[in-house]
Amino acid sequence: MRELSLYIILLILGICPIISTAQEADTEKIIESIIEGHLANIKAGTDVGLIIEDLEELAENPLNINSANETQLSKLYILNDIQILKLLDYLKEFGAAYSIFELNTIDGFSSDLLSKIEPFIWFGPTEQQPAKFSDALKYGRHQLLLRGLGTVQKAHGYLPKDDETIPYEGNQYRYYTRYRFEARDKFSLGFTAEKDPGESFFKGSNKNGFDYYSGHVSIKINSNIENVTVGDFIVRSGQGLVLWQEYSMGKSMDVLNISKTNRGIRPFTSVEENMFFRGVATTFKFGNARLCMFYSQKNSDGNVVTGDTINSFFTSLQTSGYHRTQSEIADKNTVQDRNVGAIFTYSFNYLKIGTTISYQKFNMPFIRSSQLYNQYRFSGTENLTGGVDYLFSKGKYQLFGEAAISKSKGKAVIQGAVARLNDQLSFSLLFRHFDKNYHAYWSNTFTEGSAANNETGMFFGTKIFPVKFVAISAYSDFYNSKWINYSTAGPSKGWDIFVQANFIFSQNFEFYIRYKNEEKEQKFTQNERFINLPERLQKARFHIQYKPSDRITFKTRFEHALYKGIEKENGFVVFQDIQFATNKIPLNVSGRLAWFSTDSYNSRIYAYENDLLYTFSIPAYYGKGFRTYLNLKYRINTNLDFWFKIANTLWNDRKIISSGNNEIAGNNKTELKFQLRLKI
Repeated sequence: MRELSLYIILLILGICPIISTAQEADTEKIIESIIEGHLANIKAGTDVGLIIEDLEELAENPLNINSANETQLSKLYILNDIQILKLLDYLKEFGAAYSIFELNTIDGFSSDLLSKIEPFIWFGPTEQQPAKFSDALKYGRHQLLLRGLGTVQKAHGYLPKDDETIPYEGNQYRYYTRYRFEARDKFSLGFTAEKDPGESFFKGSNKNGFDYYSGHVSIKINSNIENVTVGDFIVRSGQGLVLWQEYSMGKSMDVLNISKTNRGIRPFTSVEENMFFRGVATTFKFGNARLCMFYSQKNSDGNVVTGDTINSFFTSLQTSGYHRTQSEIADKNTVQDRNVGAIFTYSFNYLKIGTTISYQKFNMPFIRSSQLYNQYRFSGTENLTGGVDYLFSKGKYQLFGEAAISKSKGKAVIQGAVARLNDQLSFSLLFRHFDKNYHAYWSNTFTEGSAANNETGMFFGTKIFPVKFVAISAYSDFYNSKWINYSTAGPSKGWDIFVQANFIFSQNFEFYIRYKNEEKEQKFTQNERFINLPERLQKARFHIQYKPSDRITFKTRFEHALYKGIEKENGFVVFQDIQFATNKIPLNVSGRLAWFSTDSYNSRIYAYENDLLYTFSIPAYYGKGFRTYLNLKYRINTNLDFWFKIANTLWNDRKIISSGNNEIAGNNKTELKFQLRLKI
């Protein structure tokens, strides 16, 4: 009863300042909703910068829908392969489209889907002939990014110990630079360099400058050789059972977007230091058939064990990307990882089928610890994985799936369906099963766990528009594991339920209410032994967005988390955002004041923050205190933009922040970020 009363009070407080007025596409809101909708699936170390990069670029330079190709359309992250082919066929048959309403006549293009892509496209003239390579180079775009960030307060890792040694080799700042030249889809050249906080810079173990370098050259030869890429690249295929690098969308508020899009090979421009290939890749296209082939050889960080009587082997791969301490530096680039593979796809009118083969070999054996949860996981020096996939779409219905098998004879299958019955009602369904001995290091598919093994699950989703201005999204997901996982003491099961109702009353005022419940069996210590017990996390959110004018936006949020493990815990977050653009100078400002109070990290609450271009920030609010930030973007001239962000977290319940080398004395943490972009 006390919790219900609290929700009512918060609801009243939120509704008090409401005023309403008219609706336009807000690209920043769409990008934010895409990222926030997938918070539950964004695991530690995951880089979703590629999604932000593509959508931010399309927001600034919308895609001409009448001259776009398959690769360009896939960067919308909203259309699947069949929908892209249907769009291209429609334009080929009926000529150029002139409004978003015209696309509503294409099978599978609902008004809801079109509203999502509208901010990123425009309806320009059709190019009668492809641009010449020389013309594309002449009018290509150069972009240079310079970024720096860090924490004002020094952690223990940057301070001398009693023996006068300093644990971290470098300072507390991150330096980043990136240059890229793009000539439409004809040619791309890129270079990226980064130094993480704690890593040395032009000294110590990095005497030549940055700790991490990445680069690529990609060229389109002709209509049959779509691209040849040398350097760093990513590969994505099927539904991700065999091969899918970079972030993979899963459970989210977009309950119909459960099949994968943006497949194929593309240059790698991120600073995630692990999930990419380094070598050469090419894509051939002949009619409706496409063949991708790749070869990669790069060194990865690993915990290597050497001895006088045994050959060297490694026990784990390090994925943090940090090289700050002597032990982290010793692990750097110690394991050679070689990969080769091929992807073949063929498209019919309503059907697309494909097959993927991926071979991986290490230069030394991968031998894990003897823990029970490792018993069926990959070990050895080489692995071979193959799969077949399909995507069928006709009218209101879409079916997709993939089946795969690894060298260990472990199998995996995923099967999904989406039915858009009408503009008011849609359903989605997805079944998945991964054997406990299925091995695919580069897999990244729809899962509850962190890897595609030891899991069986069923997902149900629906989207309903019961009345005008109201949209309801809901899903439930049931899953179980037949074998022990890292976080369980035995076979386990769990389930999720999610409901969100969006109320869009006008172009200037909207709000949504969200509820999520997740319950799963987890490992706890009881009577000096590990056992599985149910762990439950409930979250309720009320979020308001109000635009009194085109230049000012207010966002208000109330969120509560209820955690039930061995003990019961509560968490609360209330924040107020403001975003505005000035009339007289090209300045955009966004800021936040947030209050949070949680019993521990178990009842933490995440919230998306506005950040520098092509970056994102999703801090965890835990403990008791306040968080504020101010984010500025200033356009110096047509070619030069500047960003600056300052954020501060003040805890009222502690005198020490974090632990180990990351421990900061005091209760205050301040972050500074800046970025400069030059476009020519």
